[in-house]
Amino acid sequence: MHIDAQMHELAPTLKPTTSPVPSRWGRWRRRLAWAFSALAGTWLVLAWRSGAFLSAHDVAVAEGDWTDDGFSSQKVVAHLPSGPVAYLDVGQGPALVLLHGCPFSAYEWKDVLPALSQRFRVIVPDLRGLGDTPVALDDDYRLPTDVTMVQELMDHLHLPRASFVAHDHGGATLQLLMAAAPDRIDRAVLSNAEAYDGWPSGPELPYLRMVVNPLTSPLMYHALQLESARRRVFSIAVHDRAVLTPGLLQGWTAPHVASPARWQRLRRFYRSQLDPAHNRLTADAVPAMRRFDHPVLLVWGARDTNFGTRVANRLARDLPNTRGIVLLQGSSHMPMQEEPTAYAAAVLDFLERDRVPDDAVAALRDARGSR
Repeated sequence: MHIDAQMHELAPTLKPTTSPVPSRWGRWRRRLAWAFSALAGTWLVLAWRSGAFLSAHDVAVAEGDWTDDGFSSQKVVAHLPSGPVAYLDVGQGPALVLLHGCPFSAYEWKDVLPALSQRFRVIVPDLRGLGDTPVALDDDYRLPTDVTMVQELMDHLHLPRASFVAHDHGGATLQLLMAAAPDRIDRAVLSNAEAYDGWPSGPELPYLRMVVNPLTSPLMYHALQLESARRRVFSIAVHDRAVLTPGLLQGWTAPHVASPARWQRLRRFYRSQLDPAHNRLTADAVPAMRRFDHPVLLVWGARDTNFGTRVANRLARDLPNTRGIVLLQGSSHMPMQEEPTAYAAAVLDFLERDRVPDDAVAALRDARGSR
């Protein structure tokens, strides 16, 4: 009886030896923790493979590291006071400099280069931070460095003056050159150019932000290894998607995804594109552009949703010696690759013969009559 009474008193303090069954919420918490860990691990691997942990001082593009596009191996490198630049030097005759857009390279001119080089000595540099121009990740890729580079390259080639054809970011470079060194420009052709403070454009902004954002950037890098993703991204640059052949998509994309360091270079380039102070440089150049009195032709992809005909019309009003606006109705942002024959013909007529089509003169008249 005494032992039984002691056991009865101790019974309430005894605890079960088996663990309680976990609650449903507890099981879900563990599953979510595992899923989050797996996602975080996957992202770290993708980030590492995209170069996210490279040093800011690393080389992004080494000299002679040509893009595998069947075109860029023709380039050479000039060593200039401000740094090296990759460029093409093709043909004979008066000097003609072609300045490409972003995120493109000298490759964008490949379809008009044969026609232009029959009449001109054509110089085609890769702008800083784009194409195959050798750079480190912490180099300056902004517009003023390109303005300096263009002048130094002309000095290197003993060219006191040249005519220019410039597109997009190259067009912005040329506008700043009109302000900085107008006497180095004989004639100028502008196409679908960044101008004023209206760039980057609305259609491209989401992609720029995904490239720059540290969380989404690795995903973009790996997605752009796929032709389907390339086609989706670059569809904003063309009117007819049939233009986007695998070869063309390779030529536009390979300069950025061929290595993790090149991808990090693009991220740095796009960060400068998103900088309002950088954007204002083209707006600040307008007063000098209004004094630029050398002949100008605007050759514009009429279907462009990035820098449409409103930009062309405004430039026509601000550049006093504009001779006409050639509107290529089958083109969007890349008229030199969507309608290369018509594009080259318009450029050659203007540069060689000072000839502008009647409809381009009428378009100029309409632009100056509208506000």
